[in-house]
Amino acid sequence: MVRVRCFTGMRRYLPEGKGDFAIELAEGADLRRLLDIMDVPPGIAPFIAVNGRKVAQDHRLRDGDEVVLFTHMEGG
Repeated sequence: MVRVRCFTGMRRYLPEGKGDFAIELAEGADLRRLLDIMDVPPGIAPFIAVNGRKVAQDHRLRDGDEVVLFTHMEGG
């Protein structure tokens, strides 16, 4: 089971009616698989942290991981 927390622009990809959520993924699933399940378009490149560390989309997830997703903030 992987726990997912979304902030800023990534909240739009949360399952309907849910805030943070937990999901069961196949063994060896990577973050790209999680993003596909959430219907995040391939062109979206969120900041991703797993267990408090920045990782890439090819990072493999393990049972008990906590994933945090948020879009990069734009300044002006």
